[in-house]
Amino acid sequence: MRIEKAQKEDIPRILQIIEEARSFQLSYGNKQWAGGYPSPALIENDIATGIGFKVIVDERTEGYLAVVDYDESYDAIEGKWLSNQSYIALHRIAFSDAIRGRGLFPLFIDEMKKEAEKREAKSIRIDTDRQNPIMQHLLVKLGFTKTGYILFEGDRKLAYEIAQIMH
Repeated sequence: MRIEKAQKEDIPRILQIIEEARSFQLSYGNKQWAGGYPSPALIENDIATGIGFKVIVDERTEGYLAVVDYDESYDAIEGKWLSNQSYIALHRIAFSDAIRGRGLFPLFIDEMKKEAEKREAKSIRIDTDRQNPIMQHLLVKLGFTKTGYILFEGDRKLAYEIAQIMH
């Protein structure tokens, strides 16, 4: 597995992956992305601004995410972050049906830890919907701590962080 910046020509495959992830979420009652989030325009903007990344498995794009160095919605947390230092936040994480269930999420998080180190970030933050028990389970299993709630587009999202991520 490797993670690289997504390019404009990757957009059709990324949108396909987003749709597969949306269908999977809906299959177990998670309506987090049911309203059309993330939109094609948002993905295009991610890539244009350099925050969109593709996940490559077996030389094929099989995942997508956005990585930001700061997220304004994380400023006001109902709870407390583990660290007040620099962080990266992972958003719009989506994997194709082809790799879902293959146990690759720990490798994915390891790659994100390397990205955080490269950026000299001291932690990784993620938020997820309360209706997403699969992501909640994976995050806790991989060492993330539930730190509270953040508001995103008027909805309370569970906030997680893993700090001191040195390899």
